[in-house]
Amino acid sequence: MAKPLILVVEDEVSYAQKIAETIQISGRYEALVANSAKDAFALLQKHNGKIWSLFRNPIRLILLDIKMPEMDGLQFLAEMRKQFPAERIGVVMVTAYEDEEKWDKATNGWVVGYITKPFDPLTLVSVIDRFFSNPEAYVDMTLETFERHIQKKEEFKKKEG
Repeated sequence: MAKPLILVVEDEVSYAQKIAETIQISGRYEALVANSAKDAFALLQKHNGKIWSLFRNPIRLILLDIKMPEMDGLQFLAEMRKQFPAERIGVVMVTAYEDEEKWDKATNGWVVGYITKPFDPLTLVSVIDRFFSNPEAYVDMTLETFERHIQKKEEFKKKEG
């Protein structure tokens, strides 16, 4: 049986490789790397597209950077949800940016996690392990991320206050 497939979407090549290596070192997952939204859509089409195959190993989780040229991670997330509406593809934002606007857009795209850079390898693998731990993890983690967003909104308001 094929290992679960994870797509790393990160424009910084060395950082993308570091994330992919962290994933693969666990021995439980396979990682693909896309250094642009365009490349990410090509990989999604190949692995999750309408051409059905019994041997297909779909991408089930995306680790997504926000700040990328041409199409940023939040634009990618919105478009990905339009192109693959029936698929439960989990998305974890991996980004240096953690402001209220980005949290709003990310949680509207139903993300299962939000990890800030620089990432801690143990935390990253822990989030991935949890996502793949059971079929309900997608919903549970999405709701928890949304609840965390509400808490963050309060923190942002206090800072402005």
